[in-house]
Amino acid sequence: MRTLSGIWRRSGTFGARAGTALAALVLLGSAGTAVAAEPGTVPSATATPRATATATPNGRPADGETQSERLAAELRRNPVYVSADRPRGLPRSLAPDIAALAERTGVPTYVLALPAGDATLLGLVHDRLGEDGLYVLISDHSSITASAFGVDVPVEEAGRIALYGTPYGAGPLAAFESFADAIASGHDRAAARADELYDRYHEDGKPDLYISSTDRQNQNLLLGLAVVVIPGLVLALGIRLSRRRSDRSQPTGTKKEAVSQAPAVRLEKGSGKGSGTGSGTGTGKGSGTATAKSKAPARATWPASRRRGVLPVTVVAAVAAAVAVVLAAPTVFPQTVDSPYLDVTQDDLNARVEEVAAGLAAGPIYQDPSTAYVLTAADLPTIRQRIAGLAPKGPVHVLATTTGSDDESGGDSSTLLARVHQRTGQNGVYVLIDPVSGRIDLETFGTDQDSSRRFMRLPSGVRYPEYRRDGDLRVVPRLERTLDAVAAARPEKGYDSATQDTELPPLHDNRLPGLFSSDFGPGIMLGTMLLGVLLLIAWLVIAIARAVLRSRREHAADPSPPQRSGPRHTTALPSVRQLRSWATADVRELTGRLAAADQDAPGRARAWDCLDAAGLLADSGDEHPDAITQAGNLAAVAVLARAGLAALQGQLEPSLCRLNPLHGEATGGKVPGWLAGTGIGPRSARLCPACHHALRGSGANRSTADRAAREREAAERLLGLPGADSRSRTAWDEAGQVLPAAREGLEALILRARESASVQ
Repeated sequence: MRTLSGIWRRSGTFGARAGTALAALVLLGSAGTAVAAEPGTVPSATATPRATATATPNGRPADGETQSERLAAELRRNPVYVSADRPRGLPRSLAPDIAALAERTGVPTYVLALPAGDATLLGLVHDRLGEDGLYVLISDHSSITASAFGVDVPVEEAGRIALYGTPYGAGPLAAFESFADAIASGHDRAAARADELYDRYHEDGKPDLYISSTDRQNQNLLLGLAVVVIPGLVLALGIRLSRRRSDRSQPTGTKKEAVSQAPAVRLEKGSGKGSGTGSGTGTGKGSGTATAKSKAPARATWPASRRRGVLPVTVVAAVAAAVAVVLAAPTVFPQTVDSPYLDVTQDDLNARVEEVAAGLAAGPIYQDPSTAYVLTAADLPTIRQRIAGLAPKGPVHVLATTTGSDDESGGDSSTLLARVHQRTGQNGVYVLIDPVSGRIDLETFGTDQDSSRRFMRLPSGVRYPEYRRDGDLRVVPRLERTLDAVAAARPEKGYDSATQDTELPPLHDNRLPGLFSSDFGPGIMLGTMLLGVLLLIAWLVIAIARAVLRSRREHAADPSPPQRSGPRHTTALPSVRQLRSWATADVRELTGRLAAADQDAPGRARAWDCLDAAGLLADSGDEHPDAITQAGNLAAVAVLARAGLAALQGQLEPSLCRLNPLHGEATGGKVPGWLAGTGIGPRSARLCPACHHALRGSGANRSTADRAAREREAAERLLGLPGADSRSRTAWDEAGQVLPAAREGLEALILRARESASVQ
């Protein structure tokens, strides 16, 4: 992802210009006097126009010449300099297009397209060139760095527009176009546009201009799904409608007549007016409604001809849906390329090799002006002397140039060195130094020496730089170790061939795979399976809905509750899942029964109070910080719901079972006297019939029973709720703040539940 590092450090203010001038004075003080070169010829036709006034004959830079001086010389010849290091990302043949865009700025503009650089480099180049204007650096990842000298243009705003206004993947040319147009728009418009783009994209990121081949595969997979699922669902819906209408159109037989003639029970609010029983006579509005309902005519059905036409229409609609998916695909997915089109020529691919070969023809060391020099003027004499001493091992050539996926070799240093060897026609040892990453590579051609083997045996710290806080790549000491390996080489006949593979990888074809290809077939298969799953789910939903509706109709016809024998919730050690299941089921049942109950039914007021308290407590159930309180509240909801159901049946006992309030009303009698001695009291507490009968018949009720046996018997029937972990249990009358109120009766529990919910 791009950063603002190259934008915020732009000069244009007094402090930045002063720093640039100071750096320039230091460099000028340490550099030697440049000597103008005489015109000369070089072996390469490509290298001839690159010769400058600060270069020695044959294109070799002077020993004291710096990178900024060579770049200034290039800009003196042409205000646009494009490095030959990245022909696959920004070919040199695009220089005229960049120059045309630079003219839009309306001010003198000098453009450098380099693999790396910063605003400091632009300041040094300006000082060497001596011309005011706008200096722009286009570096890797299409980032734009610019500095203005002697011209008033919105440099900072234009940089932000290029950063945030250029979609990902648009390419360096598009980024520079955004920058140039922003410069031409003036300060006010550029500032407003920069702020707008920053607010829009600085957090969520910019959109991608292109999609990848993987995205196209996903699109084809989606098309495969759509071309099966959409028509399949249309066809299934049509078949369903056809069968449904067909079933409805069947003539009513004796069985259907019997069902339709069954008396319908209608429950009205208020007194029994209008209500009827299964065998009694209905008077008034209610019975009249039931009679009218039983005699109502059957629903209107489709004629046979229309029913027969549903299926053909459905088939046509399914085919039309499939055709619509196919026809709409190019509109929904219009992308055809995955990157901007670059017309990379063979000259672009050969340009760097030509420059390197021309430089090596003039001397054993070549440093690419597109990157910072890693070998200083002070280092060069020593290294040249060392190289001269290695002549018996084969001529040694050192070239410092960057490599990457956008260069002619696709980042393959072996191919790059093989092409340089082929172009120079000289066997020997070729050492490649990457000034950006600091990596060192070595290849030998026709030396019959094992130099490359010895180089590979060196520690990795020689080939790759170690991390340092100051960013020093320590190229010179590592190069010395590399030359030591060459010096230690031993003759080995035929070890290295003079001819190696120089074929370049093919250029990237930015055309995307076509629609309805690649993953379209798997998408059809997956769509078939998905359609089957969807139809199965639909069938299950319909079946469940039918069962629910049937159950509700049956319940409406006979709202009397089923009779139960004994307590519903028998276990004394329920889990939280069981408590939640019981509470949910009981509240749902109470809600349905209360809705179906007569307005004047006895116990309806208490049932409503129980439902209200249970609902309030259930709504606040997720706010309890500990497991014990949560379990106690779930149990309280179940107790309240069961009490409400009992009230609708006319059971209005206010007290609850002392051992397990989930058992309901305490109509079995008082607790045995010995139970209070175990800590479960008071003596006036009451039990449900089941608990009372169980304790009366147990051995603990005998006068000879010891305290341990009685405590064990009581513990087996006392409701214990799960604590913080699954192994601990807490007695229900100590679980939270709500459930313990059940010891005082149902009314106290209702009041406590409402108070707890209101506080929360």
